[in-house]
Amino acid sequence: MASYGAAAVWGGPMVEGPQHGVRLTRRGRLVRSLVLMVLVVALAAVWMGRLTGEPARAGTDGAPPVVTASVVVQQGDSLWNIAQRVSPGADPREVVDRIRDLNGLRSNLIQPGQVLLVPSGR
Repeated sequence: MASYGAAAVWGGPMVEGPQHGVRLTRRGRLVRSLVLMVLVVALAAVWMGRLTGEPARAGTDGAPPVVTASVVVQQGDSLWNIAQRVSPGADPREVVDRIRDLNGLRSNLIQPGQVLLVPSGR
């Protein structure tokens, strides 16, 4: 009995050992690595978006928009009395803090003629 290999049956040359696919050059391996890294970063970004519940949005912190009004500081005004005047029923300490946040003030010092944004009760 004769044993026939694949070459005898199909008519092609008999190849011994494992066959190798496409051989990549150094540049090809670099491109493949970069593509894989980009995919990993993209997947991580998608995963992080799902982890936080919703995608991040620039310029929003999830708080409702603040309705403000403008007040011109008069001679003798302080943040405390402005806070009492614009929000009579609220705790003046909280309103002063909001005024400072809205205007980027580092201290309670204000000048006559200065225009301040204040929270509006509307």
